[in-house]
Amino acid sequence: MLLKLVLIVPILWIVADAARILGVFPYPSYSHQIIFRSLTTELARRGHELMIFTTDPINDSTLQNYTEIDLHYYYDSYAVNFYSKHTFGIWTVLSEVYKTNNKLTDWTLSHPVMQRLLSPNSTEKFDLIIMQSLYLDALYGISFRLDAPLIAITPNPPLAIHHYKLGNPMSAAYAPDLFLGVDGNMNMWQRFLNMYYYLRQFIEYEIMVIPSQEKISRKYFGDSMPPVHQFSSKISLLLDLENILNDAKEGFIYFSLGSNVKSNQLPAETRNMLLRTFAELPYKVLWKFESDYLPDKPDNVIIRKWLPQEAILAHPNIRLFIYQGGLQSTGEAIEHAVPVISFPVYCDQMLNIKRLQSYGTGKMLQLTEVSGKTLKETIFEIITNSSYKENMRKLRYLLQDLPYNPMDNAIWWVEHVIRHKGAPHLRNKSRDMPWYQVELLDIMAIIIVIAILAIRIIIAVKRYVFFKMSKQLMLKIKTKLINNVKKQQ
Repeated sequence: MLLKLVLIVPILWIVADAARILGVFPYPSYSHQIIFRSLTTELARRGHELMIFTTDPINDSTLQNYTEIDLHYYYDSYAVNFYSKHTFGIWTVLSEVYKTNNKLTDWTLSHPVMQRLLSPNSTEKFDLIIMQSLYLDALYGISFRLDAPLIAITPNPPLAIHHYKLGNPMSAAYAPDLFLGVDGNMNMWQRFLNMYYYLRQFIEYEIMVIPSQEKISRKYFGDSMPPVHQFSSKISLLLDLENILNDAKEGFIYFSLGSNVKSNQLPAETRNMLLRTFAELPYKVLWKFESDYLPDKPDNVIIRKWLPQEAILAHPNIRLFIYQGGLQSTGEAIEHAVPVISFPVYCDQMLNIKRLQSYGTGKMLQLTEVSGKTLKETIFEIITNSSYKENMRKLRYLLQDLPYNPMDNAIWWVEHVIRHKGAPHLRNKSRDMPWYQVELLDIMAIIIVIAILAIRIIIAVKRYVFFKMSKQLMLKIKTKLINNVKKQQ
């Protein structure tokens, strides 16, 4: 069974026969789920039959060939306060992610519907499996058990470990790790740190992720299943809100920290700083806040537990988007050409906003460190300086200037994998080579040995020539001395 992530640009469209597809997306994050949903619903509209394990079912009765297994209860046991974790650094956060993902993997494999699918007596057949890729490696065994090719999708920029498992070329010299949060112009110290981040991820993956995922795999698939590491290496607005925004003659600011980071978990000091700053602005502030009550809320601040982000960003009166820097929100901000201020908290968020900064489309601030004065000045700078908006328009045009439709591109490759039973021709050959061959260490070793031998031979020849010349010279001197003595006699 060959498992892989397809990331190649196609130029042709070929219609595939209707296929039966299993989707497994157990991560309780709405921002992640909407990425998978856009692909799976389009597949259903194009005639494929899908069964989807998801924490956020859409319950769309118009999709008769779209069956959802509701995992929404996962949210009840997945509550991470990213503000408290953030103070301890990315490695503490990752450690918590590893532990939580072990639970998600176990819960998903033990689900009654999944157990029925995986039963030896099951007659269920699938042509393809689409699955989330984020330290959930034991789930890849589903592909092996059901004998179906797998497409793994990551809602974030690929991590170093993703590139490693796929055999993609990597270089800590010029490709910054996602968690390091720097752009490609690294100084020597940043390159040193980048190498450390690469190595630590690989080590933690091998000693913290793989063993625990292996244990879960054995629990549900038995000892006949190949090791886990082999799997992964082969593989419109609400009416009241609309009226409020339409009446915002000076414009409005949209503030959301995403679906994973909760505003109601902000430290009181930080929350009060935001409220004081927003109260001094001439703009309305629309804040995604997870509680019904926000103490000391000024009149120009409107809170909602949930907000239709795409529709808000598309509103003509929006002036600024303040967010956490998530990849999906970044894409939506670019799509609607809305300049940003980012308060990155974890994962890829710092890298995303640093890339936006390099295009002159926004600013990055540290939420737990920024002062109200600095925040206010930054807000006014971005709103009053038209270059930020114009640069965002240029970036949007750059990203939209493609020779293909992105959704058609994704669907084509899904159907390509179905047609070719896993598309083994796309598998990177490096995954079948020892690591020292991939890094050309064997070739370098031979070159070094040859170089050493060549140097030793040169030295030996020089010594031999020097010895012969010295011997001849001594003989001449000796002969000359003897002749001089004879002459004196």
